[in-house]
Amino acid sequence: IDYQWGGMIGIGANRLPQVGRLASQPNVYYAQAYSGHGLNATHLAARLLGEAISGQESGRFDLFNKVPHITFPGGKHLRSPLLALGMLWHRLKELA
Repeated sequence: IDYQWGGMIGIGANRLPQVGRLASQPNVYYAQAYSGHGLNATHLAARLLGEAISGQESGRFDLFNKVPHITFPGGKHLRSPLLALGMLWHRLKELA
C-alpha cells in the first residue's frame, strides 16, 4: 500500500449528510457529516454544490438543504463528554 487516508468521522445526529447553505449568508455553502460514507456521498454533494453555485440548480440541492438537522443532545456542557463516551463505546465494540 503506497498511500492511505485517515481522519475523523463526521456524524450528524440524524445520520444524514448535511448539504446546504447558511441562511444568514446565502453565498456560504457546506457539505459535511457523511457518517463514514463520504467516499460515495461526496460525489453527489459536489455535484449538487456545483449546480447550486453555478445557478444550474435542478431542485435536488434544495431537498438536502431543507432537511432539519438537530444538534447533539446534552447542551454545550455535556455535548463533548457524551460524544467521547459514545465514540469510546463503539470503539470497544469494534475491538470485541
